[in-house]
Amino acid sequence: MTPAARQPAGAPAEVVLRAEGLVKTYGGVQALKGVSLSVRRGSIHGLLGENGAGKSTLVGLISGMRTPTSGQIWLGDRQVAGQDVKSMERSGVFLVTQEPMIVDQLSVEDNLLLGRWPARRGFIDRRALRREATRMLEGAGIAPDAPAGGLGAVEKRKLNILRALFSGGEVIILDEPTTSLTVADRNRLFDFMRELKARGVTFVFISHYNEEILEICDAVSVLRDGALAGESSDVGRLDSDRLSEMVLGRDLALFHRVRRSPQSLPREGGFQFRDVRAPGVAVADFAIAPGEIVGFAGLPGSGAKDFARCLFGFPPARSGSVFVPDASGPARSGSVFVPGASGAAPMPRDPREAFRAGIAYLSDDRRRDGLVGIRSIRDNLVMSSLDALSSLGWIDMRREEETAHAVFRRMGIKAPGPQTPADALSGGNQQKVCLGRVIATSPGLLVLDEPTRGIDVGVKEDVHRQIDALTAQGMSVIIITTDLDEMVRVVDRVCVFSGGSIVESLTGSDITKERLRAAAFDRSAGAGKGASQP
Repeated sequence: MTPAARQPAGAPAEVVLRAEGLVKTYGGVQALKGVSLSVRRGSIHGLLGENGAGKSTLVGLISGMRTPTSGQIWLGDRQVAGQDVKSMERSGVFLVTQEPMIVDQLSVEDNLLLGRWPARRGFIDRRALRREATRMLEGAGIAPDAPAGGLGAVEKRKLNILRALFSGGEVIILDEPTTSLTVADRNRLFDFMRELKARGVTFVFISHYNEEILEICDAVSVLRDGALAGESSDVGRLDSDRLSEMVLGRDLALFHRVRRSPQSLPREGGFQFRDVRAPGVAVADFAIAPGEIVGFAGLPGSGAKDFARCLFGFPPARSGSVFVPDASGPARSGSVFVPGASGAAPMPRDPREAFRAGIAYLSDDRRRDGLVGIRSIRDNLVMSSLDALSSLGWIDMRREEETAHAVFRRMGIKAPGPQTPADALSGGNQQKVCLGRVIATSPGLLVLDEPTRGIDVGVKEDVHRQIDALTAQGMSVIIITTDLDEMVRVVDRVCVFSGGSIVESLTGSDITKERLRAAAFDRSAGAGKGASQP
């Protein structure tokens, strides 16, 4: 792998990309207000801001997706403002989107040279293609003949970056590249970026996470309300509090839940799951009290996510039973979840049965599982509640309208109204819609998989407070998150998974980032402690 040439040792940092006074107006609304920034060659320049702060607009102008109303963009000594995407790519600016642009049905080498396949006598020269792809992939740990659809999330992002790099990329814009990545995968991606940076590659790195900016970036620009709110050419001089202050324009009051001890929680009325078996899952016993928040932690493949999905019948467990509190859930008549005297029932066979049992689940992938972008906010908010809002097969439109407006207000969704298309919302507000949809089902047990992934720090704290308020009403909550700081601040108890089973349970002062790292991310931690919950 031989990317862009390095600067001579000891040479002053050259500015490769410069924006001056960029303004973008839509109708009478200024989305970007005279933003300027300078990006040094061979650096990683962070771009931080709340949802709706102007990051997407700025990136759209720099990448050629949009034309500035006024202002200048320079690449070295060339003025490039107003060029389209193809022209900007020819100039050396490439945007790598949040979702990897990969043709799954093709091989890695075909994707890497997509649109630039070497030809001989009118046919693809496969030998030349293999030679070129092998050279480009050197050191990346990816086989050129591997099916692209079988690559992991990190390898797909590497492939996108390399394709941009060897297409002449001088500046590669990474739009939230760590979305959907585990901590381990994120670290692998960062190592790859550092390796390319050492060879002179320049990145603009967009993120919602202060910790990522502090870890990987050399410089940072912070946007707020369409304007440049702050910047630093040396990220090493900043800390997370200072970044949050620039993002929000005020000190960020981090939410800390008043942790409830096992002794203070009700002993009756909670959900209990026994002898749950599924591919990758073998949990003998798990119980959660009303109003309790339990965190699930573990390495990828540990069974934490798989068990959470089994609770929702997505996919169904092979065996097991759930003890359902009588009062939980909107309606369970007519389903397998009409409890007997003991309240026991089979595990949900699908999400519909889970909803009827009073169990709701929020996926970690809102685009795939959580949101119908072409439908309105209203339609999305009530989508999972239609059974409860129907009588004799007819939807009660008045109740549907009341439910949608009530949840819209409760979640604090920033939009003109519930009729706004979900696709028109920022990522943070889309996440609020997804959370509102499952809350609208009035569940007794709410399972949240990465509930704050890909949203800014301000919205994240709003979500934490919403969840805390739900538990005050008796709702039980399970949270799966790779953000250890979030886990420490919002849960009452942590169940550590390994080999598909719960191997350790942490409460009280034992719930620290250091203890979680030792327990959840060291495969030897908790070994031999059994498969059932203490």
